[in-house]
Amino acid sequence: MQACGHTPIWSGQRVLRTNARGRHTYLAEFKHWIVEQARQPGMSLAGLAMSNQVNANQLRRWVQLHGTPRKVTATVPSLLPVTVAAAPTPMATMATPGAVVEIEVSGALVRVHVGVDPGTLRTVLHCLRGTAT
Repeated sequence: MQACGHTPIWSGQRVLRTNARGRHTYLAEFKHWIVEQARQPGMSLAGLAMSNQVNANQLRRWVQLHGTPRKVTATVPSLLPVTVAAAPTPMATMATPGAVVEIEVSGALVRVHVGVDPGTLRTVLHCLRGTAT
């Protein structure tokens, strides 16, 4: 891409001839120039093709046919350090005897003691949520 940030446009003749069906035969110099422009980092193939009155699919084909792929600037993801720790102890075994958890749902206060059945607690909380306005 040029320093000014605009898509480059070919200033010379592009088409050598056009056949009866309207298909163009492009000049080799133009094709070489536009492929080189397309291979620049950050260049939009569609924008370049549109600015130079070439079908974007045609330009992609020329880029594929004329050797090396586009220069792509990609960042390599950095890996984060990982440490493996032992599985945490379940809350029920960590709680002190007689510990109570209080939950407020729909204006009701639910006291949950150590060792409560999870299925029963789930049912109670579900019923209380159903009564909310």
